[in-house]
Amino acid sequence: MIRKLLTITLLTLLTLSNTFAQPDDASWVNVTVQTDNYGGESSWEILNSDNIAVAVSPPLQNNTLINIMVFLPAGEYVFVMYDSFGDGICCSFGQGFFGLTNTCGLEEFNYEFDSAIDSIPFVLEPCLPILLGCMNEAADNYNPWANQDDGSCEIVDCDSLETQVSMELTLDTWPSETGFTLVNIANGQPYEQVIPGEFNFGDQLVTYTYDFCVSLGFELVLVDEYGDGLNGSASGGEDGACVITACGDSVLWELEDLAFTEFDDGNTMYSGAIFTEPCPPVPPIVGCMDDDYIDYNPDATAQDTCMTLHTWGCTDPEAMNYDSTATIDDLNSPCSIQIILEDDAGDGWGMSGIGMKQGDQQWLFTVGPGVFSESWDIMLDSDEEVDIYYFQDGGQQSSAQELAFQTLHNSVYAINQDGDTLLSEGSNPFLNNGQSALQPFSTPEWKVYHFTPYCGDSCIPYVYGCTDNAACNYDPEANTNVDCNYPVQYYDCNNSCVNDYDGDGVCDELEVVGCQDPTAFNYNSAATDPGECIPVIFGCTDPTQFNYNPDANTENGNCIPFIYGCMNPDAFNYNPDANTELEDSCIEVVVDCMDPNAFNYNELANTPNEEACLYDAGCITGPGVPYWYNDGCYAWIIDIDPYCCEVGWDDTCAELYSYCEQGWPQGVYDIHDVYNVYPNPVNNILYIQSPINTETVIYNSLGQVVISSTKEKRIDMTHLPNGIYNVVINHINKIIIKS
Repeated sequence: MIRKLLTITLLTLLTLSNTFAQPDDASWVNVTVQTDNYGGESSWEILNSDNIAVAVSPPLQNNTLINIMVFLPAGEYVFVMYDSFGDGICCSFGQGFFGLTNTCGLEEFNYEFDSAIDSIPFVLEPCLPILLGCMNEAADNYNPWANQDDGSCEIVDCDSLETQVSMELTLDTWPSETGFTLVNIANGQPYEQVIPGEFNFGDQLVTYTYDFCVSLGFELVLVDEYGDGLNGSASGGEDGACVITACGDSVLWELEDLAFTEFDDGNTMYSGAIFTEPCPPVPPIVGCMDDDYIDYNPDATAQDTCMTLHTWGCTDPEAMNYDSTATIDDLNSPCSIQIILEDDAGDGWGMSGIGMKQGDQQWLFTVGPGVFSESWDIMLDSDEEVDIYYFQDGGQQSSAQELAFQTLHNSVYAINQDGDTLLSEGSNPFLNNGQSALQPFSTPEWKVYHFTPYCGDSCIPYVYGCTDNAACNYDPEANTNVDCNYPVQYYDCNNSCVNDYDGDGVCDELEVVGCQDPTAFNYNSAATDPGECIPVIFGCTDPTQFNYNPDANTENGNCIPFIYGCMNPDAFNYNPDANTELEDSCIEVVVDCMDPNAFNYNELANTPNEEACLYDAGCITGPGVPYWYNDGCYAWIIDIDPYCCEVGWDDTCAELYSYCEQGWPQGVYDIHDVYNVYPNPVNNILYIQSPINTETVIYNSLGQVVISSTKEKRIDMTHLPNGIYNVVINHINKIIIKS
C-alpha cells in the first residue's frame, strides 16, 4: 500500500526571556515580523528606558512570518527595526512589515518600513498571556494553569441507574485518518464525535480517554478515512487501539481487528450498538480516613472512628534526637529544590514551558533561543506533593508538527537540596505512550508528573567532632563534641602570631623591650625589641660608705669608710685623716691670754698668746680719758660703759672687749645684734645678715659640706633635699653656728 508523503513546514517561534514572570508582575509582548526576499538583511532589538538592549532578534530567513513572545518587566521600551542594506522590507523586494501586540491592548504595526532604521515606542503594563483550559477543579480535565475557561470541562458523575463508561482510543501513526461517533441509544444524542482530520500529526500514538454515563447503551461508529483502520504497522508505522470499559475496570468492548471492515462507505472499522447494565454497588470500606491517626486506612471510603493520633518526631533510635514516643517521622520543611530545563538543540522552547504547582503556589518556566540549559532554585513551603505540567500558550504555535519538532530535544529535571533526583524526563519529556509530540493540557488529554520534594526527616545523626569554633580542629558539621585542639596563647592554628606589628616573628604580647648592647650596664640577653641602654658607671655602690656614688651602677672595690673628725686645718682639733665632719665638731683655735692672773685671761683660749695678756693697772675715774693698762680697747669700753671700770669686769665687758679687738664700730653692745640668719625653716633662699664681710659654710646632718665657703648674703638652697642643716659664719676668730 502506498502511503501519503507528509510534508512539514516549520515556522520558527522563539521565546527570548529565560523565565516567565510570576502571575502578579508578568509583562509580555508578541513581536511579529514578516521578512522580504532578503531576510538576512533585517534584525531588531528592544531597548529599555536606559537604552540597553533587553531582547534581540534571532537570524531572520527570507519571506518568513515569525511571532516571538518576549517577557519583560513592566515599563517603557522602544522597538527598533534595522535593515543593513537600507531599503527596508516593505516595498522593493517583498511585502514585509513588523509590529507588536499582546492581549492587554498593545497593538502597533508598521507596513511601510523602507529605510535603514525605524522604531516603535511602547509601554508594557503587567499582563499575562491567555491560557485556555478547564478551570473547574472538579473536572477530569481541570487545568490549574488556565486563566480563561474554554468550556472544555468534563465532569462525569453517574447516578445509581447509569453505567460509567470509558473509551480509550490510541491513535496509530496516521492519526488524522481516524474519527468516531458515540451516540446515546436512549435519546439519539451524541456523547462525543471526532471527524477525520481533527486528530493531527501531533496526536501520533496519543491515547484519548472519553468518559460518559449510559442508561441503556450506546452506538459506536469507528472509521478510518484511508480505509486501513488502526493497522499502522502494515505500512511501516505503529498500531493504534480502542478499548471500552465499564464500571471502572471491566472490558465492555475491544477492537480486535485493527484493519477496516468493509462496509458500504469503505472506511468503517466498526459500527454497532453496545448495551450496558448498571454498575453493581460498591460496598464501602469503613475505616479511619484521617492520616493524622495511626489507624488511618488509605483505602477507606467511609469514615470510622479514629483512635490514636500520630506523634511526630524522630523514630530512629540511632539518631541524636531520637524520640521514643514518636510514631511517624517529622519531615523537614521548607524544602529547596532545583528545576532544570534543557534544550539539546538550543532553539528554545518557543511558546511552550513548564508549569509547577504546590498547594496555592505556582511557577512558570521556559527557555529562550541560544540557551541549552537553565536552572532555578525554588523554596517550597512544605513537603507536599508537587505537580509538573506542560505549558503551551494557546493559539501561538502554528502547527502540531512544529510543536513536535521544537520540543523533541527538551528535558526537565527536579533535584532536591540533598542532590537527589526527584524528576528526570528527557527527550521530549511529556510523551504519551511513546508519541513524539507534547500535548497541551487544554486539549482532551494532557500529561502531568508528580513528585514529593522529600528533603529528609527530622532525625539528626551523631556527628562527632570538635564543636568549639575557637578550636583549631573545629568541625561545623559536628553536633557531638570530642577533643578540641587549641592554639598556644598569642598564636593562631598555623602557629603564627595573632598580633605581630613589626613582623619579626615574635608575638606583640611576648615582645621584651630592653638593651641589646652587651657592653651596656643593663644589657638584656632576652630582649627582642631595642630599649634604652645605660652605660657602665664605676664607683662605690655601698650607701654606708663615705664615697658612696648614687650614680654608680658598677662596684669598683674602692669604698672608703666614714672617718669622723674636724676637717678644718685652722681648727684646734683638726684631724688630717678625717673625711666626715660632724656639726660643731671643730674647735676653734683661740689664741688669747691664757694667764689666769691677767685681766683678760680667756678661759676659752687654747692657744697662748702671752703678748695679749693684759694686767690690771687700776681704773681711773675723774676727768680725763680712762684707760686700761696697755690696751686702748679698755678705754673704749670704759667710754661706752663706765660700769666696767667702776663696778667690775663681767661677761658683757669681755664681749665688748672682743668686739673692740675685731674692729666693731662703737655703739654695738650685743653680738646677736650683729648676725641674723632667716627665714627658718627655709624653702628656697637663705638670707645672711651681717654688717661686715663674713664667710658662710653649710653642713648637712652627717657633717658633709653641701655649700662651700661663700661671702654671699643670699644663698640658693632649692637644690638641697629636706632636712636639718648647720650654718656656720666665720669672722677672724669668731664662729657663729645656727641650725
